[in-house]
Amino acid sequence: MKRIFLTLAFIAAAQFTFAQEKTDDAQQPASEQMAQLRLAADLAKYGYETYSASALIEAARILSGVPTHELTPESLVKGEGAADDKAQKAEFSVEQLLEDGRKYADGDATLLALADQVKVDNGVSRGRVEGSTVHADCVNANATDTYTLRFIGGELAEVAVIGDGDTDLDLYIYDSNGNLIEKDDDYTDRCYCSWTPKWTGAFSVKIKNRGGVCNYYTLYTN
Repeated sequence: MKRIFLTLAFIAAAQFTFAQEKTDDAQQPASEQMAQLRLAADLAKYGYETYSASALIEAARILSGVPTHELTPESLVKGEGAADDKAQKAEFSVEQLLEDGRKYADGDATLLALADQVKVDNGVSRGRVEGSTVHADCVNANATDTYTLRFIGGELAEVAVIGDGDTDLDLYIYDSNGNLIEKDDDYTDRCYCSWTPKWTGAFSVKIKNRGGVCNYYTLYTN
């Protein structure tokens, strides 16, 4: 009997040891890059709601200064929620923001000149194993999209999700042993999680749609 208790104690200790982080740890402040992304998202949302060319152009300018490249996850499992024919909302990209900003400018020479000054091309920064990434997708109603991504041990890891505003999105991060290490489950579709991995490895990033229609979102990593 004593040996059984010792074995169980060893298993419990091992599970704690191999957990990357605990969810009750204080979340680290967002990096300047993620803060800029969220500011750009807020400006874009305001610009589309008010048909403000200046807001969209400024959002594009900020977004163009955050170096990213297209996300290539180790795997992506799409949730099997109910599909619908909802029209896709405006793409949250530098190109689309500038295109719509010019349209809303209605020939204003000053605004058009500001749009022409924004650089569309991006570079590559550090953070994930392959560098900073972005990916646009749609999570079906009441479904969960699951990404497998690798992050570098000992460096700040960040994941942000910006939805289209129609439903509540929640973000959950699990380590390779299935431990929930971070989450953002408030009542918005603007999600952010940060943590410092203890070692370089794969993590499951789950985006849960709590609403009855699909949500077009953009996923960012640092």
